[in-house]
Amino acid sequence: MPILDWGYAMVAGVDCPSQGGTVLLFEPNAIHDQELSGTWFVDAGCLAEWLEAWLAGTSWHEEEAVGEGLYMPLWADAASRL
Repeated sequence: MPILDWGYAMVAGVDCPSQGGTVLLFEPNAIHDQELSGTWFVDAGCLAEWLEAWLAGTSWHEEEAVGEGLYMPLWADAASRL
């Protein structure tokens, strides 16, 4: 379920069937080998964690975090769920 439009076609969404609601980032500009599954990343393990980072100002999009070698793992279930 989409929860935030980051712009530049990037969207954050909650994987509702997952335990705790994993927050995913759809980043179509990061396509790997023309596979759609290579455009989905795990932004946070659960919605509560994502909201806490947002409110604390510690999430990846904060100015201090930009350029610090941000790494988000690919969503392992993307290929089987898309």
